[in-house]
Amino acid sequence: MEFRDLLLIHPMWQLAFTLLALYAAWLGLKRLVSLHMGKIAAFSRPRHILIGKIVICGLLAGAVGGLITVRWAWRAWFITGPHAVIGIIAAGLLAFGLLLGVYLERRPAPRRKLPLIHGLVNLLGLALCLVQFITGSEVLEVFVLGE
Repeated sequence: MEFRDLLLIHPMWQLAFTLLALYAAWLGLKRLVSLHMGKIAAFSRPRHILIGKIVICGLLAGAVGGLITVRWAWRAWFITGPHAVIGIIAAGLLAFGLLLGVYLERRPAPRRKLPLIHGLVNLLGLALCLVQFITGSEVLEVFVLGE
């Protein structure tokens, strides 16, 4: 395996977990529809919890992997500029969303506001993950492909 191939593990990992995150968000959207829009929607809480935990832990592991990769490859921190900054913000939001989700899981009760905050925090984190595809492609062009 070549050096360049090793650098591609991070983006492939994050892509896989971001796609899975879209599924978790879709599951959560059903909860939003039933709680806040007054429509009947089947919400698979156990599936949302399982996929959500897997996704957020995977994305956080990928963020740490990205930091380690940058340090290992270029002997610097945050050399990727906006990609690193947005990644740190997204990781913070997703970690907070995970904590809220675990709280909601362990203390079930009829709630409206906390699940909404949980969903909005995670959706913002997911949106930043999608932005990372743009900044990440720039990183690949400059640092990996040398263009």
